[in-house]
Amino acid sequence: MKARIISLGCAKNLVDTEVLMGMLKEKGYEFTPLEEDADLILLNTCAFISPACEETEKTIEELRKYKKENKKIVVCGCYIERFKSEVANKFPFVDLFIGPSEYENFKKYLENNYYQKIFTKPIFSFLPTANYLRVRVTPKHWAYVKIADGCSNFCTYCTIPYIRGALRSREIDDIKKEVINLVKEGVKEINIIAQDTTRYGEDIYGKPSLLNLLKELDKIPGNFWIRILYLHPLRVNLDLINLIKNSDKIIPYFDIPLQHVNNKLLKRMGRNYTKKDIINLWENIKKTLPQSVLRTTFIVGFPGEKEKDFEEILNFIEEYTFERVGVFPYYPEKETKAYKFSDHINDDEKIKRFNILMRKQKDISKKLNLQLLGEYIDVLIESKNKNYYLSRSWREAPEVDPVIFVRSSKELNLGDKVRIKIKKAGSYDLWGEVI
Repeated sequence: MKARIISLGCAKNLVDTEVLMGMLKEKGYEFTPLEEDADLILLNTCAFISPACEETEKTIEELRKYKKENKKIVVCGCYIERFKSEVANKFPFVDLFIGPSEYENFKKYLENNYYQKIFTKPIFSFLPTANYLRVRVTPKHWAYVKIADGCSNFCTYCTIPYIRGALRSREIDDIKKEVINLVKEGVKEINIIAQDTTRYGEDIYGKPSLLNLLKELDKIPGNFWIRILYLHPLRVNLDLINLIKNSDKIIPYFDIPLQHVNNKLLKRMGRNYTKKDIINLWENIKKTLPQSVLRTTFIVGFPGEKEKDFEEILNFIEEYTFERVGVFPYYPEKETKAYKFSDHINDDEKIKRFNILMRKQKDISKKLNLQLLGEYIDVLIESKNKNYYLSRSWREAPEVDPVIFVRSSKELNLGDKVRIKIKKAGSYDLWGEVI
């Protein structure tokens, strides 16, 4: 038996996909990249914002033609949870719909040959342990480790709590066991993920326990990086910053989605911090770890955002620079509080602001990259094209950040860690040579 796997959306969703693939492997399935060769097609969906829903619907519809070939089509993930009352009528050719809450029963549902059945639980997501088999689809030298699922922040624009439910964390010992196994397999970069990593453990230990987790992971023998993603600004404190400073493994890469810097809009978004808090955080990080890399995201065109509010972001990133910035136009999602706000902004203005902010960050990124010329850094080899190896240093998170193009006089292998000298800098990418 062969299965074709399609995974949409974020890294957290990808971990779910890898676990579902583990279950399929235990059922005797092999994997193929071709729908034509598959007996079963599994699609794991995303439904975070409207464009993700549109991509999901388009991808499901593309599978319709394979029903004529008597292939089993299974669609799972966030889209099923969010639109469970609609999916059967919209996609009658799909055999099985499974929400994130029901993954632990995935094998049972396959065995019973259900047709047009929808399996979900009220806003509750499955959280795998280290005992589950994962068929990792990331390169062998790096992996994601999901330490929690769900979110209890309830930002006014976000659908995640309504799809994935409240925060649920794994035990520290269980996470540590998984990381130890990954390091034994040769993984050189562990990327810690959750909807909000800074609230990790709050549900099971009575208080946020990310520091306790990191201290345990830091003790694991081996030469590997630990990267923490999705940090909430409100809970990145000096204790965390100093822990990273004093660690040989935890890299000073801070992925902190700010979403805005205007106090009025931050309050409307339900972010519970102020511009002053953001500035203090930026200064604490850069003072303690001058070499650190900061990544953030902003939402433009949020209801009530005036032109001067948008310009506040532009002025802010000019003074307080970030190495990486992602920008999203605001999308009104029906489940959220912001959807009911009366002062929405038209789409053309959102796109205009999106483009202006991206151009501003492009110029800033170029200036920061030029400062790296002549520097020596360690990189992991990711792949090879005709003339260059593609690599990442600790400064670049996988899948979302730019790459470093590397020339080498000797043959290099996927996952090799080598030292290079930066020779050329673009707006986003860098070029270097192995020394």
